[in-house]
Amino acid sequence: MLNDVPEPRLQSTLDTRRSAIVISLYGLIALLVFPVFPHFASPNELTRWLLVAAVVEDHSLEVTKQTSILSPNFEDLAVVGQRVYSNKAPGVALAAAPGYLLARPFAGPPSRESLRPSLTAMRWFGATLPLLLMALLFARAARARGAESTGFAVAALLFGTPLFAYGLLLFSHALVAAGLFAAWVLLYLRDRGGMAAGALIGLAVMSEYPVAIAAAVLVSGLAVTRQWKRLALVVAGGAPFALALALYQNAAFGGPLVAAYHFEKFAAFRALGESGIGGVGLPSPAIIAQLLFHPARGLLLFSPVLIAALAALPHARRALPRAAFVMLLLAPLAILLVYGGYPNWHGGWAVGPRYIVSAVPFLAFPLAFVPVRAWSAALLGWSITAVALTTLTFPFVPLDFPLPWGSLAMPLLRHGLIAPNALHLVARPLAIAMPLLLVGAVLVLATPRRMVVATTAGVVLSLLAGFAAMKTTQRQALPFVVRSYFEDVYFGRRGTIDSLARAHVITPKLLLRRAGELPYGPTEWPF
Repeated sequence: MLNDVPEPRLQSTLDTRRSAIVISLYGLIALLVFPVFPHFASPNELTRWLLVAAVVEDHSLEVTKQTSILSPNFEDLAVVGQRVYSNKAPGVALAAAPGYLLARPFAGPPSRESLRPSLTAMRWFGATLPLLLMALLFARAARARGAESTGFAVAALLFGTPLFAYGLLLFSHALVAAGLFAAWVLLYLRDRGGMAAGALIGLAVMSEYPVAIAAAVLVSGLAVTRQWKRLALVVAGGAPFALALALYQNAAFGGPLVAAYHFEKFAAFRALGESGIGGVGLPSPAIIAQLLFHPARGLLLFSPVLIAALAALPHARRALPRAAFVMLLLAPLAILLVYGGYPNWHGGWAVGPRYIVSAVPFLAFPLAFVPVRAWSAALLGWSITAVALTTLTFPFVPLDFPLPWGSLAMPLLRHGLIAPNALHLVARPLAIAMPLLLVGAVLVLATPRRMVVATTAGVVLSLLAGFAAMKTTQRQALPFVVRSYFEDVYFGRRGTIDSLARAHVITPKLLLRRAGELPYGPTEWPF
């Protein structure tokens, strides 16, 4: 029967199926892998867990009671007098709350034992589901404009950029990326959905304040083209989120326009927030260069496939309406320029430059409109290898690890360690192999058969670069000590650092840190 289908139609059908399978494989990995490490109190995520737990259990925005589960040194809090609150914008907690409510009957009340299941369920609602829905919209919007490489573009989006990590973690970036990109599709490709677009923009800004600039850019196109009725609908759609945010800030911090950074628990964070506008100043070429090229964070080092997206821009220009194409360029540029003025651009322990991850769907979209070439297939091979190895091993990377898929992930994998996943309950070899095999299946699906050599070459080059980084950092004291600490505390290999302490490699201060972390945070996992 397939022989009777005209070649273009057959190709389109195969590409559609390829996209669907790639998206499904991401969903499977998200169900299988839940990187909640023993004793590791992921600040960005658990501050949101604290807020939802406080609202559900105590009907209060104050999180003081729940913080006893976490270390006294837990960072991401705002202190107002004797009261303690989350220091994060509340949008992600709002989106993730259904996960907590669904897990509550099974996980029980807030405790160290309930942290892993309740946080995992919140991740599914606050990050994974928005990312999967956005990927479906991404694929559908590309096909509607005549795209010929949708499967390749979807694989790059989900597996070849740091979005792979942030769809598995309760950070704001997957939700914000989904909200902004979906609003762009509704406003400039669908020519409808003004209120829905406004709601998506409202939720994005309520989750990450600085993206208000990118949101304003998206909305400005309606004003330039004098679509006043649609502009009013967008404002109406976003208004409930603006009102909810004002009420939240008034209740927690004493005023509708008073943000949490004025009350940061740690003085250094408080001082950072007080500089510029919420810590953001004028764009710096040096910071922008770090966001793109830093050895441990650079977007184009993790995801060089986005270079192919730049080359695809002329094809996207021909496929898209003029206004849509202009906004496809301006929205990510606005995100890059805003965070190019943020001194804390690296974002702590993270995968890639997390603050600009919301720009990724816009950057990756042009890939759908250009045929897959050998060089772009090789770049995808590099990107998926780098992002997947880093994320599936330990997705909280300090800035001291260049090419972290080599300098951090490879040594941990060599010791049989990978992020917590369901298959650890069956057999450790299976827990290590299966997530990597699923990623390998995506690599096979994403590129045409004739590109298999090029894709493999990209994978090999990425592994070789990682291996070189591993060898280099093996001779450096700090990465070696940090890896040893991670193995001992977060992967449950007790005693790893004790012998180093006797050899005076580990300092007493680090042993005190271990003693301070072990009684708190998520419980052990059978690695």
